[in-house]
Amino acid sequence: MTTASVNQLLEHLGLTEYESKTLSTLFSLSEAEAPEVSRLAQVPKTRVYDVLDKLVKKSLVIEIRGRPKKYRVVDSQKALDQLVERKKSELSDLEQRVEGIKADIQHGVSGKMKTGETVMKVKDRHDFEKILGQEIESAQESIQGFTEITDKHHALREAVEKAQERNVNVQLLNYYNPSSLKKPLKNVDMKHNEHGLNAFVIDNKKVIMALSDFKKDNPEYHFTIWHDNRPVANALGHYFTKCWSGSQ
Repeated sequence: MTTASVNQLLEHLGLTEYESKTLSTLFSLSEAEAPEVSRLAQVPKTRVYDVLDKLVKKSLVIEIRGRPKKYRVVDSQKALDQLVERKKSELSDLEQRVEGIKADIQHGVSGKMKTGETVMKVKDRHDFEKILGQEIESAQESIQGFTEITDKHHALREAVEKAQERNVNVQLLNYYNPSSLKKPLKNVDMKHNEHGLNAFVIDNKKVIMALSDFKKDNPEYHFTIWHDNRPVANALGHYFTKCWSGSQ
């Protein structure tokens, strides 16, 4: 491994450029005076003592008192292990903070009950799939779907499977025969029915319905979300039940 690659690795592990150059130089020298480290590491003399002091505080370098003062690197393997452990700790703390922020955001979103109707327009049909997947993730009790799922609908498939794992009752009437799927949906009740719809009823109150034909290439696609419309949800739910009983 070249000196440049070692320096790059040390920077990825959290050291500054000068700290990385200084430590990698001490790896090769084992012990040296500050001026020699400055010359070989190409760290300015005005900075090298400050850099060495910081590495001492990080327990990566040992200061040997005397005249002249010298600096010795701790065992290189231990030094690298320390840096890796510190990086892991930082990532763990960051992950906990992210999870906390995600929970706060989700609480804020779920705490705001949406009402009325939202009509949306997207250029990429997969954007509808992503938005639909987000709405499905809010399901708490039931999902009834007139779907057009294929093996290519990764985001939608993942959202449905996660809902099932949360013990949400999921029933899907798929326009395409489920037996044609190379990767069947896990533990999801699905029947074949060429219904011609692309709509979902969530918790018997929310309805997401495509207004465009997503099976065709179009310059843009339209769909609507009724956030809390029980009459429409009930009507579509009754039709779903009828189609379900007559499907295989």
